[in-house]
Amino acid sequence: MFLSYSVSVIMVSLALYGLWHLIRDIRNWVTTFAFVRLPGASLVILVRNLEYEVEDLIRYLANEMADGGQECDAVVVDCGSDDLTPIILSRLAVEIPALTVVSTERAARPVTEVLPLCRGAVVHVLDLTSRLQIEQFTAVVASLLRQNHREVVIRGKAEG
Repeated sequence: MFLSYSVSVIMVSLALYGLWHLIRDIRNWVTTFAFVRLPGASLVILVRNLEYEVEDLIRYLANEMADGGQECDAVVVDCGSDDLTPIILSRLAVEIPALTVVSTERAARPVTEVLPLCRGAVVHVLDLTSRLQIEQFTAVVASLLRQNHREVVIRGKAEG
């Protein structure tokens, strides 16, 4: 043996003391995390003259909202369509309970007026009239709704 008995006892004692501190620090670190569920979301969707696409888009949206574990709703704002879009939207509003339809004039963008109709704590505005392409809608909706039903880990205050 290279070390004397008393030095070996001191070394083992220091090792156990360090192991105790390591376990205590790991326990404190793990218990300071908190799992927080993200709040519900509302989608405000601005549409105009989408009679050929609007039914598929809204049905896709309804399926994604139903698959999520979160309370989600959608407010579809028809911005003065000249085609059958308002009729299709009113029919879909009867079939889908989480859907609210609002009609406005062509030039109006009444986001502030439709905010009281939203039930979620977070509101996403999707403008299909001028900003968002139809092809991008499904990807954006899937991304937003998958994001909304995840739990998020946040770091709380460390206990002293």
